[in-house]
Amino acid sequence: MWLEHLDIRNVRNLSEVSLKLSPKFNIVSGENGSGKTSLLESIYLLSCGKSFRTHRFSNIPTQDQSGMGVYAKLSGNDVRSIPIGLEYKDRKNIFKADGHRLKKASELAAYLPVVIIHQESQRVFTQSPKYRRAFLDWGVFHVEQCFLSTWQNFNRSLKQRNAVLSQRGQWSAIEHWDIELSENAKLIDTHRRQYLDKFVLLFNRFVNRLLVIDGEIKVDYRRGWSEKDDYLDLLRSSLEKDRIMGYTQRGPHRADVSFKINGMPLHEYVSRGEQKLLVCSLYIAQAALYSQIADRGSIFLIDDLTAELDARHIANLLSVLDELDTQVFVTTPDLTLLDSDFLSESKTFHVERGMVSEVL
Repeated sequence: MWLEHLDIRNVRNLSEVSLKLSPKFNIVSGENGSGKTSLLESIYLLSCGKSFRTHRFSNIPTQDQSGMGVYAKLSGNDVRSIPIGLEYKDRKNIFKADGHRLKKASELAAYLPVVIIHQESQRVFTQSPKYRRAFLDWGVFHVEQCFLSTWQNFNRSLKQRNAVLSQRGQWSAIEHWDIELSENAKLIDTHRRQYLDKFVLLFNRFVNRLLVIDGEIKVDYRRGWSEKDDYLDLLRSSLEKDRIMGYTQRGPHRADVSFKINGMPLHEYVSRGEQKLLVCSLYIAQAALYSQIADRGSIFLIDDLTAELDARHIANLLSVLDELDTQVFVTTPDLTLLDSDFLSESKTFHVERGMVSEVL
């Protein structure tokens, strides 16, 4: 499905925006600080119930406004339109879809799966494992229906076990949480491995489409505890060490994925511009795999597409995106760097001082 119509109220400097969108390419131009990224942020909010720019919802509404709202109509081939919306008022979030109020933000993603690339996306290669786990689990969540409940069950048990460890009491409860942790950890590990087996092939394919690189990229998955250990046995044998530390030291919450080529970390092997293309390959592979397995498209957001890329690489990237079953939103401060004439279907919008208008 795709976003047919988008309404934004009081998101940063976008006080009132109403857009009819292209089901394929939507190009957003404007000077830095005009509100381009805020438009992408609004779509991301509508998918995830959170921002990729801040952890504080109170920072998002327009100055002097206490609330905000993002509303959209989802459409698709041979399916009815579905309204979806997010409101923030009185310090509370309200999520709605198809005429019903949703209990959790995670339910939004089932209606509107969004993949985003922005200036911080390269941290998936360069920074802590939590970014790589988040990337991996987005993919697993969208293709394995039971993954979310399994992950929630694991985290609930983990919090309970850690609470017992930190309080240094009620040790008899540890065995119960150990068993629950072990059961869910094994399922999480299985789902992640199955997903990566499919993902790695697509990732290498898109890397070869977007840049010239000498060698095959290897993806090393570390599940968060030794491959030779049964997790339940490990929890039991490490209890004394966990007691001293006050938390559970091993498990899928400590998993990591590394990307290497010719034995070197991938981000150290390429230039800054090539890193951006690798990041694009990473997320394009994720979107393509989702489309294959779920038999539906996703929404693809790229902030400042033209930064660090020349015209040839930009055109090649757009060509690859054009082949995908996905709706695309890209921002750029300079339309002259982006040739959209060859795209199958596109609309261009200009943002100036928080006002968005279609370029005809």
